[in-house]
Amino acid sequence: MIRSFGFFLLGGCLMGDYKMQVSHNEYFIMELFWKEDRPLTRAEILKGTVGRSWNPASVHLIINNMLSKNLIKITDESKKYGRTYESIMTQDEYLRQCIDESLPGKTKQYKLMSIVMALVNMEGITEEDIRKLEAMLEEKREELSKNTSKRKKKQVI
Repeated sequence: MIRSFGFFLLGGCLMGDYKMQVSHNEYFIMELFWKEDRPLTRAEILKGTVGRSWNPASVHLIINNMLSKNLIKITDESKKYGRTYESIMTQDEYLRQCIDESLPGKTKQYKLMSIVMALVNMEGITEEDIRKLEAMLEEKREELSKNTSKRKKKQVI
């Protein structure tokens, strides 16, 4: 569900101060970084593009575009292994930024309810998906309740 939602947002998501579009190829590589959760070399990125007919020159161009858009950064330039790159933001941070930028001028509550309604009404949603959403909401409710209790204790002291 999250993967398809990310692609849904891709078309409307603008990144960074320059408001640059993220291409499908860039998003594909971002997903690779998020999945691996570690810095990657160009060779590892190319190896991770199974099912794509990309050559090393294509990956080189995409990586350079991603660097110029501040989607990724260089983490190491050792001569032994070559440069390694990592994503500047997590997938959650990316999705939150997409939501913020796709609904400018709207309140957080409006954005939240719009996105939840879009997900709930999405074709193909299953009872299992709904159970997972409910579990996430319950976990957040408990977290908020704990934070509220801590603030009240601080105010009393």
